[in-house]
Amino acid sequence: MEKVTAKIGAENYKTVVTSPTSEFITDMPIDEGGQNLGPKPKELLAAALAGCVAMTVKMYANRSKWLLDDVFVDVEIDTETTPGTTIFIKKVSFTGNLTDEQEKRLHVIAQKCPINKILQSPIIVK
Repeated sequence: MEKVTAKIGAENYKTVVTSPTSEFITDMPIDEGGQNLGPKPKELLAAALAGCVAMTVKMYANRSKWLLDDVFVDVEIDTETTPGTTIFIKKVSFTGNLTDEQEKRLHVIAQKCPINKILQSPIIVK
């Protein structure tokens, strides 16, 4: 089980998040009352998905000894188009000396990252 903790003090919205491997700040933009010292929580959620996809694809390509140079992942979170539903819009692209078949396979692998799987499964928050 993964565990993180968050602590907020006197400074509006500046929150220190601590995990077993790192510590970072999440905040809100100035126009929303924060100090813009770090990403907003929703941005962190998008970052978790984007980072996981990129790492999963890179790991697969490395193990396959494919000539993948870069993985680019854009994630947008849409909570307005369909009320009550969150839509993650993910675009993945690659650079490197890859065949069309290798690129197709990497797009399939991108769907298999652990965060992608979590977000596609039923979620319960206790």
